Amino acid sequence: MGHERTGALPKTNSWQRVVQQIAAFNGDEQKTRQIANDTLDNVRTRFEAIQRDPNVQAAFRFLAEIGASAGGTRATGLQLPANPSPFVVARALDNALDKAQGSPEYAEIAKGAATDAIAHWYTENASQPSLFGSAEQNSAIWRRAGTAEGFCEVARLFFAKFTERYLNYFLDREASAACRSVEQRDLLQKRLRDEVEAVSRHSFETAKITQSFAAGWYNRHAKTTTPSGDEITGFLSIAFGKLREDLRREKSE
Repeated sequence: MGHERTGALPKTNSWQRVVQQIAAFNGDEQKTRQIANDTLDNVRTRFEAIQRDPNVQAAFRFLAEIGASAGGTRATGLQLPANPSPFVVARALDNALDKAQGSPEYAEIAKGAATDAIAHWYTENASQPSLFGSAEQNSAIWRRAGTAEGFCEVARLFFAKFTERYLNYFLDREASAACRSVEQRDLLQKRLRDEVEAVSRHSFETAKITQSFAAGWYNRHAKTTTPSGDEITGFLSIAFGKLREDLRREKSE
């Protein structure tokens, strides 16, 4: 119904149950919650290995290097002009992920989550937000992203948005594919989005727990040097591990 997939959904028995539940959906709130809970289980399982995906790594590395590149504090792998606008930064993100080899599904979600983080950071830190902004304004904004405190907030936004996008990716597409009517699909999607919004808000606050770890990691591995692949993977493993546990608690509450 107008949706395009960016990657194949897993064909496990648990995902088959999710599809069957959506197909049998009749507006019952308890059944909607069961679908959401099964989705949480499956997403949590996939989070166990997500830190090794090249696209996720590339998106996170990009966020870790924005401040240093725009502020000129050290050499980076990014090619940002002086005083880049948020539009230019988003375009550079596209280029960075185009070079990565990995899951198309993760590429789409990681790019969207990183773009969300960039836009939110810019809006929150600009005195007069605009798509292009002024050169002086942009320079100061991106330099603040190159501090440990700034990186913590950008990273927190990225992981919260990644979780939200990942849940909606599966739920929306399965609802569109399995529901018998547009009305049934719309009702199911609305209720599932309510569930996802509650989870993503919870995840956003829980991601705050990683702030002290993120600040230390940034100061050691990204402030004055380019983080290695192993260092990126290590950070992602811990961050997604915390989100995985958060999804487990969300289901049990």
